[in-house]
Amino acid sequence: MSKSCPVCSRKLKTDNPQKGDICWETTYCSHYCRLYDEQKLEQVPFAGGNKHHNNKLTWPKITIECDMCDKEVVLKHTLEQGNRRYCSRKCYNTLKSCQKRRINKTINLLHYLEHDYRYGEHRWLPPQTIAEICSKQSAGLTKSTVSIMLKRWREAGIVEGQLQRTSNNYHYRFNPQGLKGMKVSEFIYRWNNMNYAERMAFKSK
Repeated sequence: MSKSCPVCSRKLKTDNPQKGDICWETTYCSHYCRLYDEQKLEQVPFAGGNKHHNNKLTWPKITIECDMCDKEVVLKHTLEQGNRRYCSRKCYNTLKSCQKRRINKTINLLHYLEHDYRYGEHRWLPPQTIAEICSKQSAGLTKSTVSIMLKRWREAGIVEGQLQRTSNNYHYRFNPQGLKGMKVSEFIYRWNNMNYAERMAFKSK
């Protein structure tokens, strides 16, 4: 039986995410509803003076920072705009331009690990679990693919790995300190555009 969002009672689409949904959000139907709850917001009167809206309430707009720049992103309580991360298509396309292959899978993996670090009690996650969850959003992710991709971001410093003695495999979790004040998408773009010397100097700061 599908779970319902505690804020608006929409059914969660964790197992079958549609365009715009987030497969790893297992408590709320959207990032909007999570922030609405966390910030203890309330519905507000309709604006605009339409007589049909008198004494009626609506969902407030919520603003966040673009994951690529410092511009404002407006979240709304709609299926299309409740999980936005970028201020414009230009910002998203700029991010995609920094990596020829698997960029959407990279974004998906790292945002999931960041989300789980914040709301999942800093768990160490096996690559199989990561693959099973993220493949709902990006088809084709396997245990071995996840391990290969996360090795790169361990070296970058934004993912930590813990070797499991029983299986001789790594489990992973996000390392926010490695972002050095940047957001995830911003970090991906910067890291992918550095040469080896620049990366070494960046990590030593």
